[in-house]
Amino acid sequence: MDVQTESPGIQANSFQSEVKERSDGLMNYFLPGYFLVGLILAPFYGTWFIAISVGGLSLLAYYSAKIALPGSSLYQYVLGAVLGIFMAQYIYQMHGLFEMHFFAFIGSALLITYQKWKLQIPMMIVVTIHHALFSYLQDIGFTQIYFTRLNYFDLQTFIIHVLLAAAIFFICGLWAYQLKKYNEMHILQSVHMVELQQEAQLSAERKKNQEALELSNQQLRKANEELEKARSEAVQANQAKSTFLATMSHEIRTPMNGVLGMAALLGETPLTEEQQMYAETIANCGETLIHVINDILDFSKIESGSLEIEKDDFDLRHCIEDVLDIFGTKATSNGLELVYQIDADVPLQIVGDSLRLRQVLINLVGNAMKFTEQGEVCICVHLEKHENNGQLELRFDVKDSGIGIPEDKLNKLFKAFSQVDTSTTRKYGGTGLGLAISEKLVGLMGGNISVQSQPGKGSTFSFTVSTNAGNKPIESYTYYSMADEEGKRVLIVDDNKTNLTILKHQFEYWKLVPVLAYSGEEALDILSKDKHIDLVITDMQMPGMDGIALGTSVKKLYPGIPIMLLSSIGGEFASDMRQVFVSVLTKPIKQHILNKQVINALRNTHVQTERASANKLSLDFSSKYPFNILVAEDNLMNQHVIVHILKKLGYDPYVVKNGQEAVEAANQKNYSIILMDMQMPVMDGMEATRIIRQTVVAQPVIIALTANTMEGDQEVCIAAGMNDYLAKPLKLDDLMGMLEKWYVKTNQKA
Repeated sequence: MDVQTESPGIQANSFQSEVKERSDGLMNYFLPGYFLVGLILAPFYGTWFIAISVGGLSLLAYYSAKIALPGSSLYQYVLGAVLGIFMAQYIYQMHGLFEMHFFAFIGSALLITYQKWKLQIPMMIVVTIHHALFSYLQDIGFTQIYFTRLNYFDLQTFIIHVLLAAAIFFICGLWAYQLKKYNEMHILQSVHMVELQQEAQLSAERKKNQEALELSNQQLRKANEELEKARSEAVQANQAKSTFLATMSHEIRTPMNGVLGMAALLGETPLTEEQQMYAETIANCGETLIHVINDILDFSKIESGSLEIEKDDFDLRHCIEDVLDIFGTKATSNGLELVYQIDADVPLQIVGDSLRLRQVLINLVGNAMKFTEQGEVCICVHLEKHENNGQLELRFDVKDSGIGIPEDKLNKLFKAFSQVDTSTTRKYGGTGLGLAISEKLVGLMGGNISVQSQPGKGSTFSFTVSTNAGNKPIESYTYYSMADEEGKRVLIVDDNKTNLTILKHQFEYWKLVPVLAYSGEEALDILSKDKHIDLVITDMQMPGMDGIALGTSVKKLYPGIPIMLLSSIGGEFASDMRQVFVSVLTKPIKQHILNKQVINALRNTHVQTERASANKLSLDFSSKYPFNILVAEDNLMNQHVIVHILKKLGYDPYVVKNGQEAVEAANQKNYSIILMDMQMPVMDGMEATRIIRQTVVAQPVIIALTANTMEGDQEVCIAAGMNDYLAKPLKLDDLMGMLEKWYVKTNQKA
């Protein structure tokens, strides 16, 4: 129950306001009455002028003060003086009739209604001045001054008059004062009475609430006990889930390390075309299974809130080019164009989590390629917002020309384990986790994700990320200045409009002049009319006349113009065809490679063909990066994989099967690198690392090998004293990159 009462001060103010309004209302009757009295008295001695002028001015003075100062009480003091003046007017009009003095007492009584004793003062001053001045003037012989009809008016009589008037004014002021005090006391008593009543009501309400609160507390304690029990069960379930996921990850990744490792080693041996296809199928299926496991683990980490977003400087263009590299071969085999475009106002070095951004792009590009049988997949990056504090919002659009998505199916896209429909699931496969994970990751990066699609016309997945422009020095590709080549004309030939648009913007950014052609025939027509073409860049696959046919024709007709070919990864050309082109660029094209090759072509420097190639196993690797390697691994299959890879690289590793043997081996011989499995019998990798750090004089570089990829595993390894971390299944590129990295680091320290 809510009880609200006004304070005594507020009530007193409210009461005084009512008194003022009521008294003002009374004066609106009495003052005009006073004016009428003056008019009534005028005929006796012909004092019409005095009645109208003095009475009118008195009314004007009162109402002017009241209207001019509505928030002030000054007009009330003016009223007191006006009532005294009316008394003086009546005495004059009646030639000193004594009874007219009583109008002063009537006015004094009227002022009591305002309950302000101070209002008597103006009237008393007027009466005193009037009596003193007019009695004196009449006494000294002024015949037109009327104060009394007596023949004499001595000082004693004046004093008696003044004292009587003062007594009356005092009594009226006292009456007003006492009336005000009585009303204030009455208000206080009323407020106190109301407070007592409210207190009684509140007391009863408190008692009622206390009983209800006690009952509620009992229910709450019971609910808390149930919640605590449920929380404990949830924690245990979450721990069990985490343990299960870690165990599942380890148990699946350990054999998958053997599958992928052996498949990679098998691919390095002499194989028939059919055998090579089998080996690639094994590797691709293994990679697919690892991606499924990673999706499940990532989804679990996101749902549990244990996934954190890093804040590091990275090169945005390199990040996107790395993503496109992953899909380059598949795009070529499917006959798809894979391109990207970054707006000129987008900073290329930004702050964020490059790994998670790459993961989102891989999911979206992978989906786009999965559902696109012909046409193109394009990544576009735009600057959406630039705040005054330096905060940026970038928008990434992944566009495809695939089958599209019906509007009524769009709401299923970002739900976990959901596909657009069952037929799509059967045809295209997938766990249904990729987009759900992407949505969560984009949210963690401060953005949101959306999709626009039309069946049969393709889809555009857009997402935003919140970031800042980076300023830390990071390793970057070398870009060559185009200043000396500005204004040169480059003929670009491609049947794909998106490719042409992107290349056009890029060449304009370099201040070259792009000339566009959509076919070989159109290109030859342009060359016949334009004698100032400095370079021709042509796509390989075009309808009618392909890139090789066009290049051959241009070489015959215009032998002085250099020609560059944009080719698919893995394309093979006869040696005489290489004489036609100054360079062959693989698609998707990396900007720094295009930059270098365009300059080479325009300057007629050395011929170079850029082709994507995997890191091949070579015995020369160990001579470039010499290490004495110890492998600590308990799983026999994993031992075979690691040892065979290292031997193919030219190393002769020593192998132990547990942590205790690793400690003994490290103390007997100086090893420059130890590949240490984390989970081993007798003594695990972390304990072995701690002992090695305490006992071995020549400290080796220790790299953790683990099939666990849960949150915090890398931190645990580093805390135990390990230098770096490799996840299983072990990839050739990762292992070779790690050896190269630590060779450079150890030699820099030396």
